[in-house]
Amino acid sequence: MTGFLASVSSADEAQLVRSLGADVIDLKDPNQGALGALDEHKARSIAALIDKKTTLSATIGDLPAYAAELESAVIRMHACGVDIVKVGVFDKSLSPFSLSALDRLTDRNIRIVLVFFAEFFPVEVDFEKLKGSGLTGVMLDTCDKASGNLREKLDDETLAKFVNNVERAGLLSGLAGSLSREDIPPLLRINPDYLGFRGALCKQHKREMQIDSTKVAEIRKLIPERAHITAHPNLPALGQ
Repeated sequence: MTGFLASVSSADEAQLVRSLGADVIDLKDPNQGALGALDEHKARSIAALIDKKTTLSATIGDLPAYAAELESAVIRMHACGVDIVKVGVFDKSLSPFSLSALDRLTDRNIRIVLVFFAEFFPVEVDFEKLKGSGLTGVMLDTCDKASGNLREKLDDETLAKFVNNVERAGLLSGLAGSLSREDIPPLLRINPDYLGFRGALCKQHKREMQIDSTKVAEIRKLIPERAHITAHPNLPALGQ
C-alpha cells in the first residue's frame, strides 16, 4: 500500500498533519528551494515533539553533491533526530565521488533517500548498486515547481517503470512534485511506497503558505490508511 508523506515547515504544521494521519512527516523549508533545508533548531524541536511511531524525514537543501558539503549537512540533520535524510541529485547520475560519500554515511547507520528530478530524467543509475551501498530509498520529484507537476513532466508509464525498478532492487520508492488530488488515483495504481505533498496541503495550493487542515484531510481520505499495515523493511514504524 502507498503511504502519505506531508512536508511541513513548522512544529504546528507537523502536529497538524500527524493528527490527521500523515504516515511520514517531512521537514522542509519551501522558501529555500525544491529541497530547502529547515533550520536545524526547528528540526530538532519538531523531532522532540513527534512521537517515535511516526517516521520523520528531512531535506538538506538544494546542495551540489560535493562530498564534504553533503556529508556534513547529512550528519547535522541526522543529529537533529530525524529517521531519514533526503539528499537531492541535481544531475542525471551520481559521481563515484558522491557514491563514496554516501557509503560513508550509511556506514554510520544513517538512513538516506536519494531524490532524483524529472527535469534531469532519465537518470543513469544502477539501483542495485544503490541498495548495495546501504541506501534506504529513491524518489522522483520536480525541481522547478513553476513549470508543471510530476505527471505533466513524465508520463505514467515512465513513472511506473521507475517505481518498478526501484522496488525490484529492494529500495523504498516515492513520487512527489506539486502533486494534486487529481493525481492520486492514477499514481495509486502505480503503487509507490509513498506519495509526497506540500502545495496541495497549503492555503491557495501555494507551497510557501501555511498548511490547511481541510486540504490535509482531503488528501488523507484519498489515500487508503496504512494503519496496522506492516512497515516497509527500510522504514521504521511507517503508518503504525
